[in-house]
Amino acid sequence: MIPIDEKPTVRKSKTGLPATIGHGPMKQEEYNPKDEYIRVESVQQHWIRRKIISEKYPEVLNFPATYLPSAFYVLGLVSSLVLTAKLLQNSPVWLILVVAYVFGATASHALWVLIHELTHDLVFEGSFFNSVFLLIADLPHIVPAGVSFRHFHRLHHSFLNETYTDPDVPVPFENQFFGHTVVGKAVWFCFYSIVIALRSVFYPLKNQSPFSMWLVANYICNITFTYLVYQWVGVYGMTFLVLSSLMSVGFLLHPLGARWIAEHFAVTQSEQETYSTYGIINTLGFNIGYHNEHHDFVRVPYVYLPKITSIAAEYYTKGLKYHTSYWRVLYEFLNQDGFTFASRVVRDPKFK
Repeated sequence: MIPIDEKPTVRKSKTGLPATIGHGPMKQEEYNPKDEYIRVESVQQHWIRRKIISEKYPEVLNFPATYLPSAFYVLGLVSSLVLTAKLLQNSPVWLILVVAYVFGATASHALWVLIHELTHDLVFEGSFFNSVFLLIADLPHIVPAGVSFRHFHRLHHSFLNETYTDPDVPVPFENQFFGHTVVGKAVWFCFYSIVIALRSVFYPLKNQSPFSMWLVANYICNITFTYLVYQWVGVYGMTFLVLSSLMSVGFLLHPLGARWIAEHFAVTQSEQETYSTYGIINTLGFNIGYHNEHHDFVRVPYVYLPKITSIAAEYYTKGLKYHTSYWRVLYEFLNQDGFTFASRVVRDPKFK
């Protein structure tokens, strides 16, 4: 087990919900992260807020637990990426880069959001068909990562911001080598897909191995897909798919990668450990910005999350700070000296 960094001041929650600094959209002058953990002893704020909202607004418990149209979006996005790769098979490199940056990354990121829905079994009833469509949604990402994501994302929900059982919390090594310079943070951001894969090595819990037959199927499907599609679209077409996949998680400083910073980095000096993002990203990315709402009501499909925000606005848009631009988050992350990988609200792990 990696030793936990010693950080001063454990902040105890007195009300059950975290102390916040204001509410509403983050303004430029309000980004005030520090290069240190904000340690809390309280349980996840999401568990508490879900209980409070459910008791005050019981109608939030009546939303359907699945949303079948997501399956058709998976098929449409996979098809659109493959067909675009075919159209670009004889195109100049500059055009491939532009199309990958504008369209490919957006579609690939949208598939990651749908993989997220499938991870929580929010498309079909029962896990089997959710797992099958997760494999389909992961095909254009080339590297088989969907099943591993499902495993570690579920740990993220169970052990939110616990050092070091939440796979979303960066390890000290990341902060020491990448967290204190613009170049270091830019390199970390561009290669986040590699970083998260390597980080997962440090997080396996007892009896929590990611290995399964679904993981084997993930590798078989992606390798087969890559071989067959390569035969059809050629080198340039595959280049488009690879670039689209990498850019969707931050390669070449694509702003969509800032999602992984915006969601849980402590940009204000408060106990707020999760931030939503409201804006156009939710139109392009199946409401992925409604992140507080998702953690509060994990069994609610993305299409109903804005309704929860509207019903319980005093706990979201009128009760918490939130982002409106991934570009702004990325800019602040790269340019603020105090904005490092230690800018997190964290708690000690349940299991040491």
